Amino acid sequence: MPFKLPKLPSLQAKAHELADFAELIAWECGKVSEREIIAYLGRVGDNEKNEGVNDTEEETTDLLPEVMNEIDRRAAACRDGYPFKLTLEGTVLKYDKQSEDKIESQVYRYLLLSTRLNMSKSKKHAGLDGTLLLEELAAHVLQNYLGGRAKSLVFGTAKKGKFKDKVNHLCKSLNEGVGFKNLDGNSKITAVDDKLDAVAWTPFADALPGQLIVLGQCKTGTNWSELKTQLQPENFAKKWFKEPFLITPIRAFCLSEAIDRTKWKSVQTEAGILFDRCRLVDFCDGFVSQDIVDWTDAAFGSFEVGDLNISG
Repeated sequence: MPFKLPKLPSLQAKAHELADFAELIAWECGKVSEREIIAYLGRVGDNEKNEGVNDTEEETTDLLPEVMNEIDRRAAACRDGYPFKLTLEGTVLKYDKQSEDKIESQVYRYLLLSTRLNMSKSKKHAGLDGTLLLEELAAHVLQNYLGGRAKSLVFGTAKKGKFKDKVNHLCKSLNEGVGFKNLDGNSKITAVDDKLDAVAWTPFADALPGQLIVLGQCKTGTNWSELKTQLQPENFAKKWFKEPFLITPIRAFCLSEAIDRTKWKSVQTEAGILFDRCRLVDFCDGFVSQDIVDWTDAAFGSFEVGDLNISG
C-alpha cells in the first residue's frame, strides 16, 4: 500500500515515498538526517512482526542512497523552487524556511500534502477542496509551458456551471468545435467534466481553427495508474462538439505525486505529457493563490505531526 498520512511508510516503501517522508520530517522538524531515517526504519521493524521483516529492513536501509539521489533530482527538476536543501555531503535534508513565501515553495508543499493525504477523505481543509486547486494550478502551468501568447482555462469541477454551458464556452474560447452537441441526442447529460480539467492553447490572430491545444487531466493522491487513458481528445469532441478538432490536441496528465522514476517512460506512453510535482513547480511562475496557502497550512495541521518526530 502507498504511504498515506497520518500513517507512516512501511518497510516496503519505495524511494520516492521515502523521499516524501523525509521532506515531511524536514518540514516539521527543520531537518532530517539519514541516521534518523534509519532509526525510524528500525522502529517500524520492531513494530512489524511479519516474517521476513529484517530482510526487508536491510533492503530499505540500502535504499537510502537512492532516496537521497531522488531528493537531489527533485532539487534540480524544480530549478530554484525546491523548498529543501541537502547538506553535509548529501546526508542531511533541511527545510528552507526563508523560501516558504515563494510561490514555488507553496506549490511544492501543497502538492506534497495532496499526494500523501487521503484525498478521498481528507481533501477539504480551510473550507477548500484540495483536488480542485490542482485544476487551477494546472491551467496556469500548461499556459506557461506553451509560452508567449498562450491562453488557458479551467474546465473541470472547479469551474462551476452546467456541462453544456462549459462546452459552449470552451468552443467559443478555442474557436473550435462550433458549439455543444450531445452525440446521444436528448439523453440525460450526467457528465461534469468528462475527465477534462484544464485547457491551454496558442491562438492565431486570424482566429481560425487549427492550432496547438493541450487538454489536461488532473489527479491528486497516488491512485491514478488506472486512469491514465481516460481523457481522449478525439472522443471528447465526438461526444460533445458539433464539429471535431481540426488538429488533434495533445494530452497532458497533471499529478501531485513525484512519481517513481523507474516508470517514467511507460507512464508517458499512455498518459501523454506528464506534469508531475516537479514539472508543475518548474512552470508555476507567476501563479498566485491564497487558497493554496490556506489549504496547505490547514492540511499540515490536520494530522498528528508528532508521529513524524523520529529523533526520539
